[in-house]
Amino acid sequence: MAAVAISLSILIKATSIIIAAPLLYTVVAAVYDRRKIDFQKSDGHRPPLQSLALFATIALLPSVLWYGHACQIASQFYPHHFFGAGGVRIMSAAWYLAIAKEIATSTLTPLLFVLSGVGMFTTRSTSRARMFHLWLAAMILFIVIVGYGNRHQWYQLPLIPVAAAFAGSACALVDTKISSRPVKITFSILLAISFGVSAFVYARYFYQPSAAPLRDAGLKLRTITPTGALVAAADNGDPTVLYYAERKGWHFLEKDGIYDGEPKDSAQAIVDLEELRNRGASYLVLTSNTSWWLDYYEEFGQYVQRTSTLAAATSEFKIYQLNPVPK
Repeated sequence: MAAVAISLSILIKATSIIIAAPLLYTVVAAVYDRRKIDFQKSDGHRPPLQSLALFATIALLPSVLWYGHACQIASQFYPHHFFGAGGVRIMSAAWYLAIAKEIATSTLTPLLFVLSGVGMFTTRSTSRARMFHLWLAAMILFIVIVGYGNRHQWYQLPLIPVAAAFAGSACALVDTKISSRPVKITFSILLAISFGVSAFVYARYFYQPSAAPLRDAGLKLRTITPTGALVAAADNGDPTVLYYAERKGWHFLEKDGIYDGEPKDSAQAIVDLEELRNRGASYLVLTSNTSWWLDYYEEFGQYVQRTSTLAAATSEFKIYQLNPVPK
């Protein structure tokens, strides 16, 4: 069941593949322990390495097949789009500092971050904690190498079980230092309240409907555009617009089918949009997160006014029908 659960997790979010780190540790430990075991005198149980091989096959094979198939579809059908592509990119120190700040606040909350730090250092010489140290090292390496992809905060979710394990170790250490039962109970209650308050303060914005403008724009596109229409979506690389529109298209700006960030200036935005028009884009959508481009990049805003017609507009989005490219 654990292998099936891991397989489903990876199918839902490919970054869950980081579970390979503790699995690798388990394999290494099994190889080491195998030298000490006489399998000829075993009680008939399957040898550990065979069990691990079966576990890995169940956990990984469905995902390998599915993502390979999805990548093939994205490459064959124009315009291709494979969400998450382009994430492998090492970024600047400031970029990683911002990620570290997010991890310490809203991903883990400050209390869990501090407790996990204490637990990490107090268990560094404990053999049972080595798997979690390896898991943490793998996550840090993943964040560095997949720097651009980690702009999505959910990429750091595999840190949570590691932090929880280390924080639990820290709490257990505190428990050994307190002999009075009433004090232990009081400490536990205060700790739970503190964690709840910390989570409310730092994680509450996750419960706000941040993708609502994207969803509404997509639903509107689905009603006003032909089925085969191609869309250029200024959506910060979020696929929600295209998903709800049930239309093919590109993130805008884009490079090789991958979201390429905000424009540096009007010239870049104009060139990119003109290229997408030449490739068949017939609609441009901007949400409340990107509508400011039209004012900030004045020449780009004027270009959009000259080369398109406003098809729909609300406080959450603007949809333009692009004029056909002159032949």
